[in-house]
Amino acid sequence: MMKKIGILILVFMLGVSGFAQTKTGIEKNNYVVSTSKIPQLEPIILTAEALKQEDGHKFGDFQIVLYGQNVKELTNKEKMSNYIKKTKAAGVEIKVCKLSINYLKIDKKDLHPYIKVVDHAFTHLLQLQKNKNYYSIEL
Repeated sequence: MMKKIGILILVFMLGVSGFAQTKTGIEKNNYVVSTSKIPQLEPIILTAEALKQEDGHKFGDFQIVLYGQNVKELTNKEKMSNYIKKTKAAGVEIKVCKLSINYLKIDKKDLHPYIKVVDHAFTHLLQLQKNKNYYSIEL
């Protein structure tokens, strides 16, 4: 009887220590929004600001991934400087699909340095959802 209790305690202790080792601390809420419409940047940034306030210390990463014909508007430095200022303040990253900029023959140098290029918008989205547990929405 004592042997069974000892084994039960040992199994319980191993289970508790194994659980403690797999816990990585505070989990962050990460978000990604994809869109092909540049004017949607404004409400997306407002959403990021609201989530940042709501999540507090649990707010993680927030990305906007742009794709399609309208990415040519990203070369408008004057228009983009306002968006860039707001995204930086909100802790938001802007990414653009490489396939889109190549199709439209946009030189990466014509993009604001804050805008990062990803190989393929939809692959990037799925990888974030699959490997990094991002909340995702497409507009």
